[in-house]
Amino acid sequence: MPAAHYFGYALVALSAVLLAWHWQEWREWSSADDSRRREHVRRQLQRRCVASALIGVVGAAMTLADRLPPQPLAMTAYLCALLLGGCVIFAIAVADWRSTRRRRDEEQLMILAEELRKATAELTPMPKTMDQASGRG
Repeated sequence: MPAAHYFGYALVALSAVLLAWHWQEWREWSSADDSRRREHVRRQLQRRCVASALIGVVGAAMTLADRLPPQPLAMTAYLCALLLGGCVIFAIAVADWRSTRRRRDEEQLMILAEELRKATAELTPMPKTMDQASGRG
């Protein structure tokens, strides 16, 4: 068996493992209280499930290379389909990376804004109460 077959089977196995992992992650996050975070994780896992399934499709297609007719047009279409699948997987990975990075930046900005509010509250002089104003406090 050629090495491409083994690599294709390895991709199918990797796809199955990744899909099971994503399913388990969703089961953990589906009951989360933070709806914004849960929605982000839902979209993230949707992207990752699509990419993982495409990895399996590309792997399965690699195992079928011997069954192609020995014609240039068939082999060209087959290789273009594999290349297109790889490009779609890569595009999904980039979109997922950008979304995760944007979410992390938003969380850091929210933490920074909260710290700024706390610091501003500490520096702002407290209004005098009636006792302090009359000199009894």
